[in-house]
Amino acid sequence: MTVADAGAVDTLLAFLTTSCGSCKPFWEMMAAPGFARTLGARLVVVTPSRSMEDERRARELSPDGAYLHMGSETWFEYGVGASGSFVLVRTGPDSPEPWERAGQVLGSTSGKTPGELLELVKRWQATPA
Repeated sequence: MTVADAGAVDTLLAFLTTSCGSCKPFWEMMAAPGFARTLGARLVVVTPSRSMEDERRARELSPDGAYLHMGSETWFEYGVGASGSFVLVRTGPDSPEPWERAGQVLGSTSGKTPGELLELVKRWQATPA
């Protein structure tokens, strides 16, 4: 986890679905040993709501140590329109979780490769908020 100013926490929200073909490389990247250390932020997988997504499959694909949030409202909160999108959010110690209410967005992207995503996350974290 990257801890910023006075207890703030960086969280990467990974907006993925279990049926998205372009999401497969990201599911695989997140499952790789040592990914959490490489990322340098807490990881939360955000899928559409349970009525639209296969919960069992989402839990199988979610890496150890990642939180799984199944909620379409979070997609709307961050304006995410496509699976395979990522948002890096910084929240303070007394803030609601970033999947419950939008936090300070450090960066967002979609349509990148896993390697490009990791480079972007590092760049976003290095930029003063």
